[in-house]
Amino acid sequence: MASFTLAEFRTRSRQRADMVNSKFVTDAELDYFINASYGELYDLLVNTRGENYYVNSYNFTTTSNVDTYPLPADFFKLMGVDFVTSSTQAITLKAFRWQERNRFREPFYNVRNYNLMYQIRGNNLVFIPTPNGQQNIRLWYIPRHSELINDFDEFDGINGWEEYIVIDAAIKMRVKEESPVDELLLAKQDMKARILSACAGRDSSEPPRVVDTDSNYAGFRNLWN
Repeated sequence: MASFTLAEFRTRSRQRADMVNSKFVTDAELDYFINASYGELYDLLVNTRGENYYVNSYNFTTTSNVDTYPLPADFFKLMGVDFVTSSTQAITLKAFRWQERNRFREPFYNVRNYNLMYQIRGNNLVFIPTPNGQQNIRLWYIPRHSELINDFDEFDGINGWEEYIVIDAAIKMRVKEESPVDELLLAKQDMKARILSACAGRDSSEPPRVVDTDSNYAGFRNLWN
């Protein structure tokens, strides 16, 4: 199914709420309802672990003696951090816990680039040990959803799941009007069940398996100990 524009969401939501000719809910209010419902659907999709419906990457280069770097402006959730050693090679970095913050300050550690560990702190990414030069870093992350502002702004609900937004926005309209919402609540429940059932198992080519997180560190394992 094709993506819906904000204008299409508005029309379909009014139809679903049976409020086509009513201006009790203004277009500005309806746009707010639609975006709130859009955020709810987006959360359903990105919280389905391992399906990766919306993933971006972001590259930056560290600076010597600087340990803190801003996350992308649209950052929502982190998928992973790579230390990019060349155009064809990269090492998956590990996160450190708060109790490990001084791990590389102890004198017996042999600090190298491969020791880099990270932590999300506020709106920043913090590294230990502090980078000692220019290292290329790649972030894999889920972006925040972009609000629909203009009539032509659109959202792709993957497989007709845009209808979730239509139903939920219609519920919000009915609630404001103090009209019955029972049938819409049932429709939303059915739609949510359909989405949660269908959005998982996106890659059905192989069964789930355990991942050896140390396999990417052949030759460097002693650096993590």
